[in-house]
Order: sequence, then C-alpha cells, then structure tokens
Amino acid sequence: MALETYASAADYQALYGADSLTGDALDNALWQASRDADRLTLGRIEAAGGPAGLNDRCAELVKQAVCRQANWLAGDGAAWRRGLKRYDIGGVQMEFSDTGSAAGGVCADMTQLLNLTGLCCREVGP
Repeated sequence: MALETYASAADYQALYGADSLTGDALDNALWQASRDADRLTLGRIEAAGGPAGLNDRCAELVKQAVCRQANWLAGDGAAWRRGLKRYDIGGVQMEFSDTGSAAGGVCADMTQLLNLTGLCCREVGP
C-alpha cells in the first residue's frame, strides 16, 4: 500500500490560488509535506488511516499544515532542508553541509497547526 498524501491539489489551490504550485512539483511537495507531518506526529496520522480516520477538526488542521509545508518546501524551505551550515546576511552567502542529509526543517505554521491536533504530544497516559 502506497503512502498517501494528506492534502489534495485542490486543498492547496484553495489556500494559495490558481497561480500557485502545480503539476508534479505540487504532487511531490504534498507527498514530502505529508511525510513531514507523519514524522512530527510520530506516525499517528498514518496509524489512524490518514485524515479520514481523524475527527473533522484534526483532519482540517492536518490538511492546512500539509499545504503550508508544501508551499514552504517549494520556496525557501528547500534550502533549509539541504543542511544549511552557515548563512551570512552581510555578504549574502549560504554554505551547505556536505553530508547530503536533510536538516529535517519544517515551517512554523506546520508545527503550530499540528500541535493543535494533539497528535504531536509525546506524553504517556491520559
């Protein structure tokens, strides 16, 4: 079973308009953003069966978070995920790590929206 995306192209375009990201670039960004959501929620969205297995409020928050993360990834976010090692504002220089591993960055909007779902809580018990 292939991993699903937690927001559709229609969800994304409703938020960002018709002149936004489209096609394969959008599909890839939504898929990566969905995996980021899985990572932040410790796999709880996937375990629930995707947004359809969540209550309506949580499902909407997940869709919003994924759309915002996809938009961030399509913009400046991609640079931060490549392992930004140094950024010099005065000389506008960016130096990236040679490790090739993603920095694991997510946009603040995604973190805030997913925190509202309660799916990111690492506490044990009620």
